[in-house]
Amino acid sequence: MASEFAQFVESCLARRASRHPGRLALADTGGAELDGRALYERVRAVARSLPAATGGQRLYLLPTANGVEKVVLWLGAWMAGAAVLNIDMDYLPAETVRTLLATARPSGRLALAPAGADCLPLAQAPGAASMPAGTVLVNCTSGTTGMPKLVYQSAAALRRNGEVSARLMGLGEGEPCLEVRGLNWYSAQILSLMPFLSAGTQLHVAPGFSASRLTGWLDERGIRFMPMVPSMVRIMLGVADALPTPLTRYSCSSSELAPDLWQRAEETWRVPLINLYGSSELGWICGSDERARRIGRVGFPIEGVRVTVGHGAEDAAGEPGRILVGTPCAALATRSVDGDFVYAGDAPVDTQDLGAFDPTGRLALAGRVDDMILRGGVNIHPGDVERYIEQVPGVRQAVAFGVDDATYGAVVGCAFTGAPGVQADDLAIRLATQLPAAWQPVYWWKLDSIPLGANGKISRRQLRQRLTGSLPPPLAPRSARRSAAARPVPPFAHNDVGPGGDDTAG
Repeated sequence: MASEFAQFVESCLARRASRHPGRLALADTGGAELDGRALYERVRAVARSLPAATGGQRLYLLPTANGVEKVVLWLGAWMAGAAVLNIDMDYLPAETVRTLLATARPSGRLALAPAGADCLPLAQAPGAASMPAGTVLVNCTSGTTGMPKLVYQSAAALRRNGEVSARLMGLGEGEPCLEVRGLNWYSAQILSLMPFLSAGTQLHVAPGFSASRLTGWLDERGIRFMPMVPSMVRIMLGVADALPTPLTRYSCSSSELAPDLWQRAEETWRVPLINLYGSSELGWICGSDERARRIGRVGFPIEGVRVTVGHGAEDAAGEPGRILVGTPCAALATRSVDGDFVYAGDAPVDTQDLGAFDPTGRLALAGRVDDMILRGGVNIHPGDVERYIEQVPGVRQAVAFGVDDATYGAVVGCAFTGAPGVQADDLAIRLATQLPAAWQPVYWWKLDSIPLGANGKISRRQLRQRLTGSLPPPLAPRSARRSAAARPVPPFAHNDVGPGGDDTAG
């Protein structure tokens, strides 16, 4: 008998095929496309071609690349009652991929075939996959804070998080949506794939983000909604003064969105940006719809999700604290590469993120605990330093991080991009009047571009490792009396009204 989730997948696709058999359902920017009827038939063929379970749960590795093929294989495996594994083999180092595959133990890698799908063998240690009961999806974390972990998701968590996405984004049946991020990442899965399945949106997928091609994709395909991440917003602001008129809103998630960047995007494009907060392990944590959004906040806790901000005895009143979360939408378990499962429990989870609630109950993020730079007993948030550097004319982007130091334990380093005339010496002189000495970067790197991961995130840890192997000459911080403008701004002080008018949730 088919599982409840397999029946759900088939019913969603059958409903689309019945209601809109000839309407475009799924397309990629490479030219492949399927209408409602063809999508249902292709997915059913994949499901029927997969071997029956012979004991234990089946786990299949999906292709890395975004495209119609990946989505069809994915839904076919689900319709067959199997689980799927996503590992971005183009982004992660080869040795990391081999270690993750040896830990997950998929049955094989799926590929489309004339009669449905082929299950291709993998060079890995023998043995069946070991997964928590009810697993339908296995992802790996991005590895931006360390070695990637495997994350085991249930059907209930996927469906619930997908419903939250559709509700907050206002996604409706047949609405054209574009996903340029890798579908290997959980945010793309619950913002794009699950609403495509359950709400019946029209899904367009691209092989990756392209600043030069994005506006063309949006315009040619009549896209009304797309998810982005902060780095994409920043890059597009440098190349596009306007976004195509079909686009009515877009989301931003996966990492902290600086209020100044959000404000600039709203003023430049005049298209509503909806910010969300979540994680691979916990799903959506906070969010708002278009009307209730406020610049500088990630919104209210999602219904049923418990969010608290923990403070230590040494923390000053009003300072950001650790964000603790309890949620029914958490992953079933995570698994480290040494094979140990960590199962979700009832206790609140320390997200390692910092934040504070404003008086209206909206949460504002203030960086990550592991990004904090501790210089001689002074805690420095990289985002605070970056905000001042990026206000300097000609600076396009700045990424601050800690650099080991024999005297202070760590000092601030900064990688930046900017116009040809913008140099580190000039920035150091200018910042002396705006930042206290402890905040001023000692080491500077001017780059042509800031490298991004496949999920669009910037990894401070990886950037620091890449750059600090050979340090440039230090620029000693200038002593200057700190101006009032340079004092840290509480995360809830940005734009107390913001888009949407009155300051109530409504």
